[in-house]
Order: sequence, then C-alpha cells, then structure tokens
Amino acid sequence: MAQGFKPAKKPAGLPSSSKVTGKARASSSAQGPKRGKRVIAAKKTAAVKDAQAKRKQTASLTSRVEQEMAGRAASGGPLTIMKKAADGAASEAAKKREKEAKKK
Repeated sequence: MAQGFKPAKKPAGLPSSSKVTGKARASSSAQGPKRGKRVIAAKKTAAVKDAQAKRKQTASLTSRVEQEMAGRAASGGPLTIMKKAADGAASEAAKKREKEAKKK
C-alpha cells in the first residue's frame, strides 16, 4: 500500500471554500468563542441604575484620560500617566530648550 500525504476531509457542515465569502467564514462557529468578558444584564431597578452610573463614570474617566493624553501628545511633552513624573520630565525638557535657545 502506498504511503504518503492524504488530504484532510472538510467538515460536512461548511460549504466548499469557493462558495463561502469572508463574512460567512468569519461568522461560522469554527472561529471559536468571542473575546471579552460576558456580563448578564441587571433586572432589578436599583441594580440597573447602579450599572448605568458605573458605565457613565467609566466612560467619563476614559474620555478624560484620552483628552489629557491627546493634549500631551500635541504639546510634544512626555506621555507618562503619572503626573509627578510627567511634570518633572516636562520641566527638565523646558530647561534644556531654554539652554539651547540661550546658546543660539
């Protein structure tokens, strides 16, 4: 009997590759479970209000941090999140710029 490569059989549930589009292939169960944590929505009114408040607070914190980082990126300063470290690095950079300006 000949020994060699034997191509694997395709699963019966999936159509042939020539007929499958990108969306259909991505939506098939062969891709595995979706990433991210799963949350069961609250049903009690107090819990629903708490969940809404938490989502709103998280969104505001995220947007504030993003705005601050965008401002730092635009100013050309260091992009550190720790305020003391960023302020110290920014002051050192400003001193260097002043020294270079005086030399010219």
